[in-house]
Amino acid sequence: MNDKQFMTVFFGVMGVLTIIFFIIFFIAQIIVPEKKSADEFTNNAIVQRIEPVGKLNYAGINNSSSDSQEEKIAEVRESICTNAAGDFKTYTVKMLNEGPSGAMVFEPDFIKINMCDSINFEMTDAGHNAVTIAAPKDSLPFDTQYKPSTTVQFDTKGLYLYQCSPHAMMAMAGLIQVSDSSNKSEIETAIQKFESAVMIPGVKTRISDLLRKNVK
Repeated sequence: MNDKQFMTVFFGVMGVLTIIFFIIFFIAQIIVPEKKSADEFTNNAIVQRIEPVGKLNYAGINNSSSDSQEEKIAEVRESICTNAAGDFKTYTVKMLNEGPSGAMVFEPDFIKINMCDSINFEMTDAGHNAVTIAAPKDSLPFDTQYKPSTTVQFDTKGLYLYQCSPHAMMAMAGLIQVSDSSNKSEIETAIQKFESAVMIPGVKTRISDLLRKNVK
C-alpha cells in the first residue's frame, strides 16, 4: 500500500468514526434528560419520606410557599393543660458534667410528677440538651436545644425517656414519670435500644437500673 492509498483508508475510517460519534451523542441528548428528571423526582421523594416533621424539606426550596407550608407542618397541638385549673408545680432538672451518680448526668435522673406539672431543664454545665427518646402515645416531644433554661409542661400520663444527644454514648439520659407507668413495656424496649449504643461499660445499665429501682 502506497502513501496515497494509506491516506485514503485513514480518512475513510476517521469519517466513519466521526459519524458514529455524532449518532451516539445525538441519542444521548434524547435519553439522558428524561432519566435525569426521573432521578431528581426519585431523590426528592426520598427526602420527603425521611425528613422529620418540622425540618426544612430542601426539595421545595424554590417554592415561595414552602416556608409557610413548613410552619403548618411544624405546628403541634395545644396542651390540654392550657385551660386546666390546679396547683401545678415546677421542678428543676440540672444537666451536669459531674453529679452524685457519676459523670454526664441529669440531676435528678428520675423524677415523678403529676399531669400538668412542669420541669425546668437547666444547663448548669455547658454543652448539654434534653431530647425525647420515647414517650406516651400522643404526648408532645421536647428538645431544649442547648438553651440555658427550658421549661416543659407535661400533659400526658406515662413514662418519658430522654437523653443528652452529644453524651448519649456515655449514658446521659433520664426518666420522667407523669402520674402512672402505663407505657412501661414500651419504655423498657426503648431503654434496651438506648443502652445498646452506650460505649462506657461502667454505666451500660444505668437507665435500666434506674427504671427497675423507681418504677414498679
